[in-house]
Amino acid sequence: MIVPALFVGFAATASPPAAISPDCRTALLGAARDTDVRPVAPRDLVTLRDFGGQEASVSGEAPFALAPDGRKAALILRRGDPELDAYCMGLVVIALDGAAPARLVDVGGQVILEKSDVRGISDLPVGNVQPVTPRWSPDGQRLAYLRRDGGRTRAWVASADGSEARAVSRPGIDVRGVRWSADGRTLVILTRPGVPAAEAAIDTEGRAGWLYDGRFWSLSHARPSATAALPEVEQQISPSDGSMVGAEAGTSAEGPAKLEGAILYSRSAAGPVAWTAADDPAVVLGPATLRVRNEGRTITCTWTLCAGVGASWWAKDGELEFVKPPGSENGGTTIIAGWRPGSGAPPRVILRTTDAMLGCQPAAAAIICARESATAPRTLVSVDVRRSRVRTLYDPNPEFAALQKGEVLRLRWRAPDGVPSYGDLVLPPGSPAGARHPLIVVQYRSRGFLRGGTGDEYPVHALASRGFAVLSVERTPFVAAGKARGSAEFMRMTVANFAERSRVLSSLLSGVRAAIARGVVDPARIGITGMSDGAATVQYALVNSDLFRAAAISSCCDEPGSILAADRGYSDMLIGAGFPEPGSEGRSFWARYSLAANAYRLRTPILMQLPEDEFRFGLETFVTLDRHKVPVEMYVYPDGYHQKWRPAQRLSTYQRAIDWFDFWLNGKEDPDPTKAAQYARWRGLRSRQPS
Repeated sequence: MIVPALFVGFAATASPPAAISPDCRTALLGAARDTDVRPVAPRDLVTLRDFGGQEASVSGEAPFALAPDGRKAALILRRGDPELDAYCMGLVVIALDGAAPARLVDVGGQVILEKSDVRGISDLPVGNVQPVTPRWSPDGQRLAYLRRDGGRTRAWVASADGSEARAVSRPGIDVRGVRWSADGRTLVILTRPGVPAAEAAIDTEGRAGWLYDGRFWSLSHARPSATAALPEVEQQISPSDGSMVGAEAGTSAEGPAKLEGAILYSRSAAGPVAWTAADDPAVVLGPATLRVRNEGRTITCTWTLCAGVGASWWAKDGELEFVKPPGSENGGTTIIAGWRPGSGAPPRVILRTTDAMLGCQPAAAAIICARESATAPRTLVSVDVRRSRVRTLYDPNPEFAALQKGEVLRLRWRAPDGVPSYGDLVLPPGSPAGARHPLIVVQYRSRGFLRGGTGDEYPVHALASRGFAVLSVERTPFVAAGKARGSAEFMRMTVANFAERSRVLSSLLSGVRAAIARGVVDPARIGITGMSDGAATVQYALVNSDLFRAAAISSCCDEPGSILAADRGYSDMLIGAGFPEPGSEGRSFWARYSLAANAYRLRTPILMQLPEDEFRFGLETFVTLDRHKVPVEMYVYPDGYHQKWRPAQRLSTYQRAIDWFDFWLNGKEDPDPTKAAQYARWRGLRSRQPS
């Protein structure tokens, strides 16, 4: 969709199947360094052990928690099982000195999917995993965390030594957050008690028919939703029996910043506070400045290194340490720096790397972070503050190191308008000198481990193992960033003359040309993939470029009729941004963007693997392309939201996408007899194309 992800909110209420493998304990911690040297396969990626969120984002909740004494860390580990179509889940405690192996102190539960509100509607689905970070008790003896069983999320408490783990909150209440009180005597849980009552009222209203209004998200279900005005409430409960102790007003100590207008906020034990705030709060995605306040004096960091800070914390020696996250403007470089406010000296660089460094926290003379590289999934590491050395503390996937990965080349380029971006070009393992490979473009973030692009649908290293070169591209900055005052103007600037889509495509094509210039890509065999904003880029690219010989998308599509499929607020937003009014002619607009409007001339094979929650967006596109004999095939995944989250579905999308590009770009078919019907259909689609 053309709408930037910044302005589209989603949520989820579903849970995976209750089936849990009896071998979950072995599956989670039974890893050993493998000596089986072979290329990466799709299943290797589906069954990776993960912790934290799915995206390599510097901001947001840390994917692990440090004990109060800084000697241990805790995290929630998960591993997909495509055969059971479920996840193994476990609470892991890690001794940072390596004196003892990682310990599972609780095993079980279901993956929790995120919830959020959008355009006045509560809890719309997206399908991404909610990061769950355990909370240490002040004495370091216990951990509080969320665990979901039987479709209900409760607060649990486990002993750090593994002697006990149990649910403590009442079984009839869905808990959305949990933390310890400052004295460790109670737990503070976050709930939304108005939701069940609102759903019951909607059921009652349905007896006389529901008024179609702004409460509907009709793309996925034919009933109103509870409104986003329902408050979240904090309550104190006993960690021993879950009995109610009292209510607590306001936000939690680990919640939003304590200074009005602050984006990031950190307080030193000695008193100084640091925060970032937008220079002009009315400007969307405008610059933000790092400031420090100490004893009534405010110091502003004007050094270039302080621009765009993504996270900050205070070291015990009084140094303010911070992370400058990767982005298109800095070529995908992560910088960890230290600054002594008031010294007059510029910040010093502690570490400069193309790896992603997430959730960084101070511990003695080190910084503990989660790290991902282009070829290695997430690990827990220690960064020596003085020597800039990185040491691995915990690797949940040691066997992955033995798998063959191709060379990864970081490419940097500028689009014709001068805006910088970058991408990672991954070559097939053992690629011979002078070989030219078919190229697959994967979008739209290239940070940390190159798994499957945004949405995790197109397996980069598995595609490379099949003989493709893969260009994982970083999306260029929004054209209206730092210019628009308010979201309405931001959207209008985005849509006007297709400024946003033109910029993104121009940058992407510059990246493809940079890859071709390396002499390793066959320019006649290039495919493109995309999900969400990336799918909008594919849509625009197929209409406005003839470079791509095959495409695969996981979201679809902006069309004259599809903008009415979601809700009134969504269509009002697009129309207000410049999309044609329903019933208006709008031909010149759609001629530059709509796949359906250009079906008469398109011939690029398009694979559509869409979730049940959104496939109606793609009906106009699919039916029109199919009627015009364009090679197109659409799959609909049940219980799928904006992102697919079930392990079996992710494995299926991986494998089919690889088969699709191998068929259309290389003329190859997998001899697996279970795929015979698939290739028979595809040969029929190929017969539609002119010779």
